[in-house]
Amino acid sequence: MTLLQFITIALSAFLYFSFFWLNEWLFAMTALHDGANWVFLPAGLRLLCTLLFAGEGAIGLLLASLLIGFVRVDSIDPLTQFGSALISAGAPYLAYRAALKIGMATTLEKLSAAGLGILALAYAVSSSFLHSFWFALRGFFTNFLHGWSAMFIGDLIGTLIMVYLLKMILALVRRTRPVA
Repeated sequence: MTLLQFITIALSAFLYFSFFWLNEWLFAMTALHDGANWVFLPAGLRLLCTLLFAGEGAIGLLLASLLIGFVRVDSIDPLTQFGSALISAGAPYLAYRAALKIGMATTLEKLSAAGLGILALAYAVSSSFLHSFWFALRGFFTNFLHGWSAMFIGDLIGTLIMVYLLKMILALVRRTRPVA
């Protein structure tokens, strides 16, 4: 492993861990239940980490998700938590790989606003479905549709906020650069 790979893994883990707790603090009152918020900014960070850092981003997300599961004090058993961590890291990486497979640009600079919206939607659908299916399978909640809809809306809103915000920041930075 190179130093750059280590740094991107650590940065992804740090950002996701930090944004998870920031989201808990900011939007605790919008939580349907543990794991399903009506606004979930870390979902956008998951997609951004995979767009920016590919596999290393996914590894960082997995490590942070495992740490979050270890730190949280709730009634989720270790197997359910481990599966959730795999989905948290795997769903955005799968969306990224699927975008590569169909020829969609997978960098923020090259993605159009519409392409970014499609990618965010595909990711939000897959992440919320996989999490909801896993939690229902593990008996965490019984109403699959109710849990999925809250997760989907939260993941989609959080993803759209984060990716478009970063895309706008990058556009502003590009505009303020001096022309060489």
